[in-house]
Amino acid sequence: MNGISLTNNMWSIQNMYVSIGGTPGGVMCKPMDNFNSLATSPTREHIDNIRDQVRHLDAKDPEIQHVILTKDSETGIATICLKSGAKNALSGRMICQLTDVIDELAVWSDGKGVLLYGADGFFCSGSDLVTVKQVANYEDGYRVATLMQYNIARFQALPMISMVLIEGSALGGGAELTLGADLRVMTQSSKIGFVHMRVGVCCGWGGGSRLVQLIGPSRATEILSSARTVGAQEALNIGLINHIISDCDETNHQQVLEKALDYLKQHLIGARPTLLAMKALVNVARALPLDQALAAEAQLFASTWGKEAHRAALSSNIKHR
Repeated sequence: MNGISLTNNMWSIQNMYVSIGGTPGGVMCKPMDNFNSLATSPTREHIDNIRDQVRHLDAKDPEIQHVILTKDSETGIATICLKSGAKNALSGRMICQLTDVIDELAVWSDGKGVLLYGADGFFCSGSDLVTVKQVANYEDGYRVATLMQYNIARFQALPMISMVLIEGSALGGGAELTLGADLRVMTQSSKIGFVHMRVGVCCGWGGGSRLVQLIGPSRATEILSSARTVGAQEALNIGLINHIISDCDETNHQQVLEKALDYLKQHLIGARPTLLAMKALVNVARALPLDQALAAEAQLFASTWGKEAHRAALSSNIKHR
């Protein structure tokens, strides 16, 4: 079924990337053969080659470059913490660490949910500018974008519910990273900003395309072209986020984190096999034409029908409680 494998409630989606055939009006600044040779439909070998090139790039604070994964097998919830000395901006090393973290989560047999957040009450300010200055050319820019698109697409496709907690600000690439999650929550005073135009670039990590899909082309154009920041209430109103965290002290990061985890837990109520099928349904709907997604949905439904969780619910008449 065009790259979808459904066996014993397990699922995978292949070929998440769409080959780019060109742009109207001949605005490409490089020949198409060179453009395609860089990173179209990247293999893992190609991704690892890119990682070898970027992992040793300098960062603002070489001692603080961490993507920290914790897993709780009892709850099935993992957390990913971004921590750097540049408002949690991503260095080359951190981008590579993010790949490793996603690899580990993809095979975690107990996983039901994952929360991505930034250390010290600030989500992420995008790319580390010290790192950026070392790759400020077309070829390297395309490679870094390819690696981050790979990371974010695989984060989005994880067999669990993903959520991002936005405290402080999510700026530039940090804003793009938030759109790779299934759910987004913000504190009342936090901001999200696709501020790329201020530094003379457009989105490159997939955030522009996902923003258009999420809120529509007109609203996306207004936000991208103005490079303004969006507050929590507006973000909720336009469907950019799912929830605003309230009733807690925003300056108490641990308290905010606990509130975010409580919200995530509300979306992990199903048995893990059922949750995997539901997430697979969402992923195929993102990736495939409607007729193919409907066929996959029927298979996913059948994979849960009459199974342990379904039989238990039927015996307890849980649907009508």
